[in-house]
Amino acid sequence: RLNETAVGDKTGVTLGRALGGCDKLTKVFVSLEGTKLTDKGGQALAAGLNRPELQDLDCRLNETAVGDKTGVTLGRALGGCDKLTKVFVSLEGTKLTDKGGQALAAGLNRPELQDLDCRLNETAV
Repeated sequence: RLNETAVGDKTGVTLGRALGGCDKLTKVFVSLEGTKLTDKGGQALAAGLNRPELQDLDCRLNETAVGDKTGVTLGRALGGCDKLTKVFVSLEGTKLTDKGGQALAAGLNRPELQDLDCRLNETAV
């Protein structure tokens, strides 16, 4: 949890790379709310969430400058998470529009998903 800090894209990119090496990862909680994260770091972080064993995701990027590129990448990443049963995604107060929102929603079409909380308030969706 790195809320309300000066971290930004370098942290997002590094975290995404680190997650990419965790083949047996089943649960992720990542919160970068109120940081300087943009689509550059958001995309890298989202791509790292494409983990085949992932079952439980809690991703909070509220009040950042992420937008459609992050939404599209996150949607694609979730598409590779075949065992996903629980998702909490919050992109409130971001630059997300319908383009990223639609891609994210499409990625949530997971056959094993049982528990979903998706918050897109204060966006252009």
